[in-house]
Amino acid sequence: MPGTDPPSEQMRTLHAVPSKKLLLSTQRLPVLVVLYGSQVGRRYLLNESGLVLGRRSDRASLVVPGDRQISSAHCRFENGREPGSWQVIDQQSTNGTHIGGKPITTAILRDGDRIVVGDTLLKFTFHDELEEDFHRQVDQFMNIDDLTGLPVQRVFQQRFAEALDEGTRRRQPLALFMMDMDGLKAINDRHGHLMGAHVIGTVGRRLGALIQAQQGVCSRFGGDEYSAFVPAIEPDAALELGERLRCAVAGTAIERQGAVAKPTISIGVAFRGLHGDSTNELTRAADEALYRAKAAGRNRVGY
Repeated sequence: MPGTDPPSEQMRTLHAVPSKKLLLSTQRLPVLVVLYGSQVGRRYLLNESGLVLGRRSDRASLVVPGDRQISSAHCRFENGREPGSWQVIDQQSTNGTHIGGKPITTAILRDGDRIVVGDTLLKFTFHDELEEDFHRQVDQFMNIDDLTGLPVQRVFQQRFAEALDEGTRRRQPLALFMMDMDGLKAINDRHGHLMGAHVIGTVGRRLGALIQAQQGVCSRFGGDEYSAFVPAIEPDAALELGERLRCAVAGTAIERQGAVAKPTISIGVAFRGLHGDSTNELTRAADEALYRAKAAGRNRVGY
């Protein structure tokens, strides 16, 4: 066709000269990849000489939450005698550590070995720097909400369950926040959905900054709804934090290309022990508190 590059020219445009980084990316990084289990797709980089894998964060540096068949400190990965080699040592776990269908006490690992711990299947392998960068980008795509930069709800629920188990075991308080923006439809109708998406993202980042400062986790629940939990926080302090979250949204207008929006947010709070000890019980209680806040006039904190 007129004005179209000849095939040979088109072919040449598909092949760029590799950069030095691509040519020199040869460092091999030992990693564990979860092939099956509650953390499927997760990678654990073996970046220290010895790391313990287990279910509890106070006993293990490589934590696999959500698998109750894994012991608190299940097995240890450490450097082998040969340079660059690795071995796994079972830590007298309840259900054992298995490679190739056989229980092991200590085993030298080979690239591609599949390791069974509890109900989780791990693969030991090596990534070079480019492969590791690729997997980091995939993790970002799978686990981070693109509007807010917050963890996606699947990741939030896993970490919430883990924190709730920890709080119950240690008899520590925990607060769950369910939050819903007020009046997003009016913002969409007046300024368009691009402005609405910008508001959702900005509000999420404001909430996330305050929650993360309290060692908690915040996530976009869906649409213009958010959820967050904060471990080891007493009810009075949690309600004070809820008010700061509300003010962070209502206190500063959001601008985009000359358009200005002034969103507010309604918040419901529930507490471990007072409202239950399971994720379902706390979510239901926080939802009911949120509905009460909305029924009372919105832009307020309910409990």
